Amino acid sequence: MRLYHRTRIAEAVEIGRRGFQDERWSFAIRDGEGLEVKLTGVWLTDRQLSASEGPPGDALLEAEVDLSEETLAAFELEGVFWDVRLYVVPAEVLNAHTRTRILEVDPRTSWFHDVRKSTD
Repeated sequence: MRLYHRTRIAEAVEIGRRGFQDERWSFAIRDGEGLEVKLTGVWLTDRQLSASEGPPGDALLEAEVDLSEETLAAFELEGVFWDVRLYVVPAEVLNAHTRTRILEVDPRTSWFHDVRKSTD
């Protein structure tokens, strides 16, 4: 299954080197009751989110996860997005079953863009 994770460029490089690290997340559930859920793990979505849709970041990772949908269902957080499946998976589980690659980097924030701009 392909899932996606947006983060900073430096963090994306570290994930490539050392794997994912758990983070603490807090999500407001859209159920009309104003519930807030606090979790620890790595957030992933079933489609690519723009920087304005989810957590900020100038790099988008693609994670090829070797886990069944049934297994991932235990980590799904429903009610945060209406059109996206959101998972918060413990880093230990994710790192044992995932291959990642940097899919996209915002050129306005990358080193290459800064060098190119200064030579123009």
